[in-house]
Amino acid sequence: MAPLTNSFVRFLVTALAFTSFFTGLSAHRHLLQSTPPALTVPPLPKTTMPPLPSLPTPAQQTLPPPQPTLPQPTGLPPMPSTQIPSLPNPVQPTIPNIPQVNFPIPSNIPFNFPFNIPFFTPPPSK
Repeated sequence: MAPLTNSFVRFLVTALAFTSFFTGLSAHRHLLQSTPPALTVPPLPKTTMPPLPSLPTPAQQTLPPPQPTLPQPTGLPPMPSTQIPSLPNPVQPTIPNIPQVNFPIPSNIPFNFPFNIPFFTPPPSK
């Protein structure tokens, strides 16, 4: 049943591809044969606006009496001349010396590596 479904889908895709291809060709042929339309725009009729009704002018509003002005603030009084005390210079604490310990380092380090490392050599045959 699966091969039948697969072939049906293939047939359907092929038929749709050819149909769209031939539709495109016929549309192109139709566009080539037809004459281009005339580019004329009919004139639009002139519209007239009715006259606007006259609106009554509003009465002039009377302004309220002016408010009394507030006194302007004067500048800030001068700052008193006080001396800012200087900060004392910080003193660095003394760090004690770390005692050095001399370890005996051997001049020749023995390198006794085995030539056959287990797990890297095949097991011995019996």
